[in-house]
Amino acid sequence: MSIQRESNLTSTFSTAPPASCCCTNPGYIKRHLIYSYFVESSGIVEVFRALFASYFTTDDIIKLNHQDDKELIERLKEVVAFVYPRSASTITPDLEELRYNAYWRLFGYTIKGKENKFVKVSSYNKEYNKLFEGIMYETFQGILDKGITIEKLGNPAALAEMLDNLQKLLHNRTYNEIEDIASHYAVAFESLFVLLDDDNLMQNRLNIRSVSRYQRLIELGEKLKVPVAKESLYLFNLASRMEAFLTLVENPTITWDSTKASELFEEEDSFKEISSAWYQITGGTS
Repeated sequence: MSIQRESNLTSTFSTAPPASCCCTNPGYIKRHLIYSYFVESSGIVEVFRALFASYFTTDDIIKLNHQDDKELIERLKEVVAFVYPRSASTITPDLEELRYNAYWRLFGYTIKGKENKFVKVSSYNKEYNKLFEGIMYETFQGILDKGITIEKLGNPAALAEMLDNLQKLLHNRTYNEIEDIASHYAVAFESLFVLLDDDNLMQNRLNIRSVSRYQRLIELGEKLKVPVAKESLYLFNLASRMEAFLTLVENPTITWDSTKASELFEEEDSFKEISSAWYQITGGTS
């Protein structure tokens, strides 16, 4: 990638709730763009693009009829319209290009295979990744301190400064369409998870025998000859964990001073999950 003890943060620092339906318009619900980025990095968007393309043009992969599959057919059409919409006007760029541009502007990240599929503006967030990894390092130093009675490793003041910088940095990048893109595609990509969870579609119609989401995605990718990240399980975990973390950091009611930063040291389990997943997808470069 170019990527438990109770505390008063527990209710905020939690994973996003799973999707429970396919694409019914939820209205505007603020979501974080990092969620869509890590979900899309698995390859799920391209796998379902290939599945839908096959559905509309052939019956090689999936065969449905209105007598037996009317509800499923309608759901698939709804998901297609929601996940792969066209631009609303001749002025609006391709909506997927806008999403890739948003990843770049907010994090300096690209999706593998899409590096040259959007306008790479020079005013992108060059500091995000370095700042995030610095926060992770200082947080783990503070977590290690809990078992040390002599010289302390962590520096709450340094951590607070980095958290404050990240808060300001993210606030200063969420202009124009970024928040709408983040909210739309979080729900849109969750609708793809709902399809992965659908045993009727996966097992009965596509003959996918795997049970878990990431294994089903890998098997479906193999069936459609579309690459899927072998680290998809970790990407899915990072999507929800990182969304919770960045939403917490961005919270405008929080002032990140040393006392507030120290509270993160109590979130040991959550940070271990983030660190483990981050290590897996970056090859241990963090």
